Amino acid sequence: MATSTRKADFLSRNLTNGTPGTTDPVTDYLGRNTSATTDYTGRLLTVLTWPGAVAMALGEQYWVVGGYLVVTTAGTAAAGAPTIPGTIGGTVASNTVTLTRWR
Repeated sequence: MATSTRKADFLSRNLTNGTPGTTDPVTDYLGRNTSATTDYTGRLLTVLTWPGAVAMALGEQYWVVGGYLVVTTAGTAAAGAPTIPGTIGGTVASNTVTLTRWR
């Protein structure tokens, strides 16, 4: 089975990999195997785990403990994951990136 740093499928349904980026098997919500970047039919997986201090593009989606964030202002993130806003639609800055909680 594949490993992946992705957290959700193309419809934002959570994958069942306990610790993304490790050798834990990755399956979709029905238990079907995925590859590192695509589901069982070849559709791209989405939502990355927090990568640290890297350039982030507008629209990329990330998972941090407590919820999901989407990049609304591109830039370079800080190394540590930000504290997720308490409400959907709340924003948080990470170095030069602005992220909005969407889930």
